[in-house]
Amino acid sequence: MGSLKQTFFKIDRRFGGAEPPPRAQVFLARHSLGTACVVGVFFWLLFAGVLSAFGDVWLLFQSFLCGLGMGLFVWLLCRFESRRQAHYARSGGFRWNPPEPPAKGEDRPPVWLEGLQWICVWAISTVLLWLAGQLSDPPISWQRSAVFAGVFAMMSWVARLTRERKRRRASRDGS
Repeated sequence: MGSLKQTFFKIDRRFGGAEPPPRAQVFLARHSLGTACVVGVFFWLLFAGVLSAFGDVWLLFQSFLCGLGMGLFVWLLCRFESRRQAHYARSGGFRWNPPEPPAKGEDRPPVWLEGLQWICVWAISTVLLWLAGQLSDPPISWQRSAVFAGVFAMMSWVARLTRERKRRRASRDGS
């Protein structure tokens, strides 16, 4: 296995793999799970649209499996790229700035990550509400389930902010 790894890195260096990667490539390698989720949902909806699966649960499930497969494949590629970049960073092949630790007392994620989390919560909630709504006599439409999922995401955001404010007040009053 070691000789295969050495051969890969030799070929990679020959084709310019030891050069510093673009910022987008570093970003995607660092955030492999988020990248895989976005790509998986995109391909799921693309396959569902191509197959006209929004009216048939079985076709929707098949398109979900295709999107899941694409997401897992992209996750694997991103993890591979992350390990490749880490190898070159350890061996001195190229230098990139590692992520800085968050400031003390600040446990909030970056804005882009928080936005991605809300989009994922909204998308997953939309699908789950739509699937649950198919059991009702007149089935719930995609638009209605998307609106309900948006309300659900907003309510969870308000609950989180309320908890954070109460925690800050309690720590301020206790200090």
